[in-house]
Amino acid sequence: MKIKSSCIVFALALFVSACTSGRLEYFTAEGERKVACETEYTWQPSVDKYAVEYVLAHCAQEAVSRGYTVEDAALLEKDLSVPSPPEGRAWSHELAKQYHSKGTLTDKEYGYLIAYLDLGHDSD
Repeated sequence: MKIKSSCIVFALALFVSACTSGRLEYFTAEGERKVACETEYTWQPSVDKYAVEYVLAHCAQEAVSRGYTVEDAALLEKDLSVPSPPEGRAWSHELAKQYHSKGTLTDKEYGYLIAYLDLGHDSD
């Protein structure tokens, strides 16, 4: 019985540790602290951290364009460009995964692409 409960605790800890999350904190003109863009990616931490970074940096840019001040100003310095897709193709989650698996995309490029697609930036 002890082994079973230990396994459950271990599995739960593994599940919880397999996600990367973040949120943007910003200040209104009146100095009120607000939270926006809570995001979470799971199962591939080396890539997930970049997907979260992309979402938060994009939200930070949006917040500043609306006259707010973001708490983490470093997010405003992120280059949110993504690699061009292969000629004659459009990025999709599956295509990005294939290129990442082959080593053609770095973890950062892949993470940014995932967030880029999730935010619908491919249809802009």
